[in-house]
Amino acid sequence: MEHSVLAGSRKYRTKEPFIELVKGSLKTFLNAFTYPDKTCYPVASQNLQDFYNLIDVYLDAVYYPLIPEHILEQEGWHYELESLEGELAYRGVVFNEMKGAYSSPEALIGRYTAESLFPDSHPYGVDSGGDPRIIPELTYDEFKAFHQRYYHPSNSRIYFYGDDDPTQRLAILDEYLRDFEAIETADTAIAPIPLTAEPRRLNIPYAVDAEQDLAEAKYLLNVNWLLPEISDTTTTLALAVLSHALSGTAGSPLRKALIDSGLGEDTLGGGFADYLRQPYFSAGLKGVAAENVPAVEELIHTTLQKLATEGIDPQTIQASLNTLEFRLRENNTGSFPRGLAYMLASLDKWLHDGDPLEGLRYEAPLTAVKEAVASGKGYFEGLISHYLLENEHRTTIILEPDPELGQKQEAEEKAKLAAVQASLSQPELERIIERTHALKRIQETPDDPAELAKIPSLALADLERDIKHIPSELSQQDGAEVLYHDLFTNGILYFSVGMNLRVLPQELLPYVPLFGAALTQMGTVDEDYVQLSQRIGLSTGGIGSQPVHLCPNDQR
Repeated sequence: MEHSVLAGSRKYRTKEPFIELVKGSLKTFLNAFTYPDKTCYPVASQNLQDFYNLIDVYLDAVYYPLIPEHILEQEGWHYELESLEGELAYRGVVFNEMKGAYSSPEALIGRYTAESLFPDSHPYGVDSGGDPRIIPELTYDEFKAFHQRYYHPSNSRIYFYGDDDPTQRLAILDEYLRDFEAIETADTAIAPIPLTAEPRRLNIPYAVDAEQDLAEAKYLLNVNWLLPEISDTTTTLALAVLSHALSGTAGSPLRKALIDSGLGEDTLGGGFADYLRQPYFSAGLKGVAAENVPAVEELIHTTLQKLATEGIDPQTIQASLNTLEFRLRENNTGSFPRGLAYMLASLDKWLHDGDPLEGLRYEAPLTAVKEAVASGKGYFEGLISHYLLENEHRTTIILEPDPELGQKQEAEEKAKLAAVQASLSQPELERIIERTHALKRIQETPDDPAELAKIPSLALADLERDIKHIPSELSQQDGAEVLYHDLFTNGILYFSVGMNLRVLPQELLPYVPLFGAALTQMGTVDEDYVQLSQRIGLSTGGIGSQPVHLCPNDQR
């Protein structure tokens, strides 16, 4: 559905309006993404007219898409048959994308984590992207009905961020919303589920190369806990700090225990995740030998038990607390629009009828967490015990390499298609052939120039004529050049040191990124890497390195 609404609308009847829109836009963001419980269609631009152009096209796409039958065939799935002598096949953009996703063991771990923690009847217990085995069951009537039912203003959240005129925002929205009547959307609410006392272990095969030696194929293991719904923002922030303390750096105790064990090649699981109605916690390893699988699960439990009993290093807690506080205060989203980051933070509560501003307030929760830490009563150790060790709503996902699975799945799909083809009459097969050719004709036919001309584009008069200058001051300090930029940074100092690599032999240049990573992950003469990572977390907002390739002005 995310793809399909962007393939032509009431006002913009072209195959890909957004490809054309980008050609005449200064957009800073133009995309869409689907979560298990929502789909977002955000746009952003620092040019006001461009912003309004993007909004116009997106609102028309979301609320008034055309979605003819061939769009489901193109974006979802369809039978493809070139001739009566040919073999029936499945085709479709998302069908192929999901087949690719289901071939990735890391993607499968994520899918089975959600599927195992939530019951099948729950929205989080099914794959919002679509299981490629089930996608061909979707009919066009079901697809259209889904849009009419759920892509309705009554079931949407509309968000603006910026200094544009609020009255103009409402005028733009009125053009699109005035044709709708409010409808009841009670069935879209996602209810929290009660925790069970039944830990489960699931052994699931994943496809590996049929020629690969099975003895060399590796397992993946993830241990997952579903947490109760948490309405207390202090606890949510505390669990985020705990997650960083356990696994956020190379020296974090849970991550270090897993890596130092030598039982696997790298860690899995994202720790604490709170983007769903109920949060969950996961930890694991990939690249595990078959004989080491039981030891990995045991190591996760014993490490958490040891930390809960003996305590977490206070320096580790303080470093993680400082790191999270710095991130909250800085709110540096890089090239990702800050307003979009605020929207996603707001949606965590807003989507479930909570206060959208609650996810943005952090001063009071941060103060409460600091006070709890200062009390010296094992605050974070208690969180480990309560939310993990005493929580039996736990699943262990073990992905087992299966060199025959890929061939088996391919054979099952071919057998299913062969059975369908055998059951169809010649006129029915001829209709599929005609639909196959018709879809290709539609895809290959250029858009009407008159329709293309309707897509808004910036004119020269819409562009700012004044160049934005970054204030710079160049000075000398102890023989080095110092470039200073006097900018508002919310009280945060950004400091970069540049080292000229022309002195480095050419054959060593490929190792520069590795050396840069080692600077912060291998310790120093005076501190091991755990102590160094603690000091970085306690004293800074983070230290990193990267090679930079510059072209001097006189050598361009």
